[in-house]
Amino acid sequence: MLAEANIIWRLLAGRPVFVGYNVTNRCNLRCRFCNVPSLPHPDMTVDQVRVAFDRLAELGIPVVGITGGEPFLRPDLPEILEAAESRGMKVTLVTNGHLLDGGRMAALARFRNIVHFALSLDSLDPQTYRNLRGGKRHPGGVLADFLRLTREGPRTVYKLNVVVGPHNLDEIDLLLEVASSVGLGVSFIPMNIGPGGLHRAADFPGLDAITRERIAVRFETLRQAKILGAPLWDHRDYYLYSARYMRGETLGDCGAGRYFLDLRSDGRLAFCNEMEHFVSLLEVEKLSVPLLKRALAEWRERIERCRLAGACCYTCSYNITATAANLPAYVWDYLRFQARFGGRP
Repeated sequence: MLAEANIIWRLLAGRPVFVGYNVTNRCNLRCRFCNVPSLPHPDMTVDQVRVAFDRLAELGIPVVGITGGEPFLRPDLPEILEAAESRGMKVTLVTNGHLLDGGRMAALARFRNIVHFALSLDSLDPQTYRNLRGGKRHPGGVLADFLRLTREGPRTVYKLNVVVGPHNLDEIDLLLEVASSVGLGVSFIPMNIGPGGLHRAADFPGLDAITRERIAVRFETLRQAKILGAPLWDHRDYYLYSARYMRGETLGDCGAGRYFLDLRSDGRLAFCNEMEHFVSLLEVEKLSVPLLKRALAEWRERIERCRLAGACCYTCSYNITATAANLPAYVWDYLRFQARFGGRP
């Protein structure tokens, strides 16, 4: 519980608790609502990752979110996890699940610093799944591989990440039921409807005002389900943010720079994944709180413009913000979730 207590203290103090890290922009799929594979593909070496993690450790960052692209395209992923673990940092992992073979599972089994391991799975319907993500695999097969990982992989929380849009609105109950029946948690995340550059929802058909209202209502019902004990990972109030976002309302402070940061695949650090970097961790000799505060002051106006434009409602932003704003609910829901799903062998 020391790690959880440290996170709570940092939230109270307005210190960053999470850094999202794209270990690579490369991906073996081409999801219709994601632009990450179109970004440049310079990956840090493991030695460079160690330097970057040293800089993050100087800030006391407790959790690094490892994502991509597809993290398992990097054969040195275990070394990256080791670099985080040796610096006392927890990690979260997100995968599309298409590369989960026995060797990769075995390589991860020894790690005890993984907070949760997430599979991106937006639909159980084969045609919908392929239309969204490309590739030829059946979503049932991808899920089966992931469930094997829960038995053979590291001892941690396993969950599904579901991007909610017109394509899967009618599958929410099914996805929640399936996840609950096999001991998985779920994160439901609203499809981007703002000007954010990393997601292509503006080109996705069906996000009219009526559909957005239907999605908003579903997020409100998900909040009630969370309160009643459904295996939903994110803060109960994140679903209120998500409902407001789908209705096009202007949200409050997103917490960029205060609660979370974004680390690019090449070592550049930004206040969020929709903004340019403010420092390269491979070039700065030390990353201090005063340096961070000075940079945040310089970027505050741009962050505010981004917020007013309604760019995003990601879990790295408004889930953490919701947590900071209502810590008692977070503690209660977290303990209840861990009692049911935490640390599956």
